[in-house]
Amino acid sequence: MLFKATLASAATLLFAAQAMGATMNTGSDLDARAVLVATDKVSACNCPNNCSHKAGSSCKYRKDGTNGSPTIKGKCSDINGKLVCE
Repeated sequence: MLFKATLASAATLLFAAQAMGATMNTGSDLDARAVLVATDKVSACNCPNNCSHKAGSSCKYRKDGTNGSPTIKGKCSDINGKLVCE
């Protein structure tokens, strides 16, 4: 009997925690995808976040380097030994 009560309590707490977590607001107006876009042409194709990019890889960066600015899409090009998003 005690085992069933313990199991029921644990399940109830688990479901309550999930329900509360689902309704919590993070307080940020930023879209989660907004932080995945580089802030400049060079960062869009190079380390630390884009180390796997090669010449011809697709890339994105913010026009003015801020989250509110338009996103520029392009392809990585090798310019003087450095990859740049164009």
